[in-house]
This record gives sequence, C-alpha cells and structure tokens, in this order.
Amino acid sequence: MAWHALTGPHAHLSASAGGGAARRYRDEIAPFCGVERLDDRGWEALAELVGPQGVAVFLRGEVEPPPPGWTELLREDATQYVAGDLSEPPSGTPEVVELTAADVPEMVRLAAETEPGPFGPNSHLTGRWFGVRRDGRLVAMAGERMRVDGHGEVSGVCVDPVARGEGLGAVVTLAAAHGIRQRGDRPMLHVRDGNEGAHRLYRRLGFEVRRSVVVAVLRADSP
Repeated sequence: MAWHALTGPHAHLSASAGGGAARRYRDEIAPFCGVERLDDRGWEALAELVGPQGVAVFLRGEVEPPPPGWTELLREDATQYVAGDLSEPPSGTPEVVELTAADVPEMVRLAAETEPGPFGPNSHLTGRWFGVRRDGRLVAMAGERMRVDGHGEVSGVCVDPVARGEGLGAVVTLAAAHGIRQRGDRPMLHVRDGNEGAHRLYRRLGFEVRRSVVVAVLRADSP
C-alpha cells in the first residue's frame, strides 16, 4: 500500500533511492516503505534508502522472507477493512474538532501515552486529523495516514486512559472516516489479528473485511 501512496497522492511526502525503486515516508512522518518489486534491485534500493541498521516497515498483501543482509524483527498478520454503510455518531457525543499543526505537541503526547502505532511530529501532514478535548486537554484522536487513489486509511486511533469506555474511539474513527468520504474517497483501515475488540468495533461502525495483509518490520544489517 505504501508504494501506491508514495508514488501517488503522498509523493510529496516521500524520500527515495535507487532511482525511485524504493520509497519511504520522510523522517518523523511514518516508517512505512514501498518497493514496486521485491527483487534484487528493490532490496538494494531499500538498503540504500534506510541505511545500515535502518528499519523498514511494510504493509503489504505478502512479504517474502528477506534476503541475506536483512534481519526480520517482527511479522504480524492483519486484516484490511473498507467502509461500507458507516454509522453516524450517536446523539449526545462530545464535540469533535479538526486538529491543526498547533495541536501537534498534544497529538504526539497522546500517541506516546497510548501507542496506537507510529506517530511523529510530522505525522499530521498525511491528512485530516480529528480529536475530542476534555477541559482543554486532548483525550482522543484519529486521522488519515496513508492515502492512495480512491482510498484513505484511518489510523492513529487512540483514547486517553482517563476517557476509555466512553465510546470516544468510535467517535473519532467516524470523524476521520467521514472526512475521507467528504473528499470522495473510500475509508479503509487495518487491524492486527488478535485484537478482537478493535475488530468488533470497526465491524459495528460499518467497515467490511477486504483482505488479509502482513505487517513486517525489517532491519538492514551493517555492511
């Protein structure tokens, strides 16, 4: 997916190597990499891109075991969902606000405390982000991470522990998803297998299973 994002709508957020054979998001955005073909040229370009001991994260339908010169740190199966008939936020839900660059310190703080996945000081550049505040403090957020032609990925869904159990994860997920729909694209998201609570939540909100994918974290060995 990252390849299509970084050669498409997010090309302006990418760094590349090997004449463009490998791409990744720029620093402090996301660690995801894309390679058109995982052949010898693709692996060489990826190694040049991340550098010795650098880490590449793939989100693909399939990731073959890496060749010599790479160490696989993590491999997990996940499910890709696409939006069907999305729910509307229930009446009486807290006000949702669209977040801006001025909110980045709080967004980074909330992500660090809740660990929804990679989120850095420039992650907000990938799309629109939405949040809920309580007494001025950001307690929930979600937004758009990878964007490909026709689709936008809802990601970074997180809720402060003090506000869990109130349905705020659903509220910000729907805000991000409807924001993608307003642009004319179809929302999608990814859930690691085994996270049954998240699977139930997103199905309840109107997301439908599309396919299985793999999350692989690889480290380039020193030459």
